[in-house]
Amino acid sequence: MNQAVNFFWTILCFAPIIGFWFTANSILLCFILIGISVASQVFPARHLQLSNDPKFYEGLGVKQIRKFVQNGELINKFIRKNNPQYKVIKGKTNAVKYMQTIVMYERFHLICFIFFLLTAVYAVIAAQYAFALIIIIANIIYNICPILLQQYNRARLAKLRR
Repeated sequence: MNQAVNFFWTILCFAPIIGFWFTANSILLCFILIGISVASQVFPARHLQLSNDPKFYEGLGVKQIRKFVQNGELINKFIRKNNPQYKVIKGKTNAVKYMQTIVMYERFHLICFIFFLLTAVYAVIAAQYAFALIIIIANIIYNICPILLQQYNRARLAKLRR
């Protein structure tokens, strides 16, 4: 079920990216922008954390976002109907592993965020304003919201450890 949610959001938000690059006819530039996006991984994740206070993220509406994502409230509720003991994090050992998963998800979405952003900028330069707008909206949905959610999760786990 969790993978179905991932698949839905990925297809929905990558469709305008694929559509734009298919019509842009510039595969070399696409690969250059992908390379720049991947190079963003040199920044340590801890430097990207906006706040260590979960309330900060709650003020940005992260609890609403959490309803519609992998391991989110709606999916977990559905899974618990058949498996009442289901938990995303089961004990301290899993909490450490989950923290690593959070960093991995955040890194993936950072790469995608930069690629989507650079693609939107190129779409504006190419006077493809409708594509640019749709890509910006997709970037917010597919990358900014998940990055905020992962930072919220990291802040919550850090608070629990203290």
